[in-house]
Amino acid sequence: MKIGILNAINSLTSQVKWQGTPTDAYIRFLKSGGASGTFIGFDVALREFPESVDTCDAYVITGSPNGVYDDEPWIAELMQFIRDCYAAEKKLVGICFGHQVLAHALGGHTEKSEKGWGLGMKPFDVVAEKPWMTEPAGQFGLYFVHQDQVQHLPAEAELLGGNDFCPNAMFVMGNQVLGVQGHPEFTKPIMEDILVGKNGTIADDVVKTAVSSVQNSTPDNATFAQWIVNFIQT
Repeated sequence: MKIGILNAINSLTSQVKWQGTPTDAYIRFLKSGGASGTFIGFDVALREFPESVDTCDAYVITGSPNGVYDDEPWIAELMQFIRDCYAAEKKLVGICFGHQVLAHALGGHTEKSEKGWGLGMKPFDVVAEKPWMTEPAGQFGLYFVHQDQVQHLPAEAELLGGNDFCPNAMFVMGNQVLGVQGHPEFTKPIMEDILVGKNGTIADDVVKTAVSSVQNSTPDNATFAQWIVNFIQT
């Protein structure tokens, strides 16, 4: 199958050490979960989109420093592409910004949270199990880097996981759409690099707590990679 990576990170300006491009990091992540087939990257933040929804069988939407509410032409184009994919019954997976823009485009609402930054390794409860969850877990831990949150899920969505800080951390829409607020694609070096970049821009105590959480715990990235691949390929 063909899997499209809709990269919402401006690869020309990103300061994160991705070990290649942001798209490369997502492809490595998907391959770690057993994904097979062809991967095609599209720099949607630079207004590079697939020619049609049928270019790929499934699409993964990345994180981004942007918010879904930003007045950027590519964001409006991305939301319309999402709606077109949904109508065409294409598989869609969104991570962080991707999770937020999926919800926003399909009838939910995302905005900057009054709670502030969700930063570091965070646990959340899994409240529903699906067949593609080959290793069901009552609680999950992932890296988080976000201020925005999905405040309201689309009417057709089912909540799969969350915590007190981020109640809508994971959702599905049937067997077609999967969104997660956390970053299962972030390796420890990538997360540490991002935290270094937050020094001086976020309260010191928030950054220190996040650094400690990363140093003293391990995210469930491997299991989540398998879940995503199972979701896409079944």
